Amino acid sequence: MQQPSHMMFSGRSTDSQRLAFLDQLKVMLTLLVIFHHAGQPYGPTGGEWPIHHAEKLALLGAFFHINASFFMGLFFLISGYFIDAAYQRKGVAAFLTDRFRQFGIPVMVFSLLFLPLIRHFKQGLPWQESLLPFTWAHLWFLGHLLVYATAFALYRHFFKASTLQPTKLGAVPVNLALLLYALALALVSTVVRLWFPIDRWVNIGVPAEVAHLPQYMSLFLIGIIAAAKRWLDLLTPAIGRLWLALAIALVAYRYTYQLYWVDMPELPGLLQGLPWCAWESLLCVAMCVGLIYLFRQHMNQMGPVSRFMSRHAFMVYVLHLPILVAVQRALERSALGPLALTVASGLLATLLSYAMAAVWQTAKAATADKCLHGRAAVN
Repeated sequence: MQQPSHMMFSGRSTDSQRLAFLDQLKVMLTLLVIFHHAGQPYGPTGGEWPIHHAEKLALLGAFFHINASFFMGLFFLISGYFIDAAYQRKGVAAFLTDRFRQFGIPVMVFSLLFLPLIRHFKQGLPWQESLLPFTWAHLWFLGHLLVYATAFALYRHFFKASTLQPTKLGAVPVNLALLLYALALALVSTVVRLWFPIDRWVNIGVPAEVAHLPQYMSLFLIGIIAAAKRWLDLLTPAIGRLWLALAIALVAYRYTYQLYWVDMPELPGLLQGLPWCAWESLLCVAMCVGLIYLFRQHMNQMGPVSRFMSRHAFMVYVLHLPILVAVQRALERSALGPLALTVASGLLATLLSYAMAAVWQTAKAATADKCLHGRAAVN
């Protein structure tokens, strides 16, 4: 069986069979990101998007809300899960060099070459003016991973070995611990969003939506602890099924709310935002636990298609945004409705992104082989 590619991880493992389900989970999350972006012109969103469509589908608002509650947080959890193994294998210098190569180079190429080319040819700007402003776009995630990985490496370097030891999940009240984490996250998020509401981004060296930072940072840390204590391996079916059922119920509630306006309870003053923050935090925990369990149980084998999708998923994430915007621009005169446009643009962007990623990987491998043969000839 081919070793998984581990896109979005801060490390790699040699136990390919055990991690096949995580590779496939990351592919699903990548596809969810593409379709989340595909729906932006056609549904209610508080963010900015270069394509505008007159007709909006309100139901996409629930789709956006559900996605935003967990999908990037789950990416951060998976990334944290592998970071200590990578550090131990490489040491601080090689680890940081690899992180800057893996995450920094795509950001530089995209922001300093790809986007300026688009501005130059689309807007007719001189090349010098096309370089600014520097834009991270969807690669803010790689920027955060780079910052978190650097902080982790420096901590491990100066404080030496980790003291975390494996612990059986059965030794602690797991469901209670998960519930308490969700409630704590809800309270912290409620307070943070008094000053930094959703869709308000600030520059902290990398772009950050502060409203979701408590979730991202805490799940990255939980991923590190989960790896040390082997929590993903020891997750029991009873716990997994319980939280998966809760995730389904919370998703159903959100769509019911969108369709029939089943009101959330209103709280006074500073706690006004707590009900929705509690829903979001519970869904985040339920999705993280439930999906990890579901994929471990039923998606732990990889065939040719899943291996192909896993191998190219990282580059698909990097490339998909400008490809998607181009597809949406080409569909502007289409008579399709918002839902059909979301599905069509998402599918086309996915296919084109995978095709371009495969071409990129082939060209990269050919260039590496050529350089290797050239060095051999010289020697």
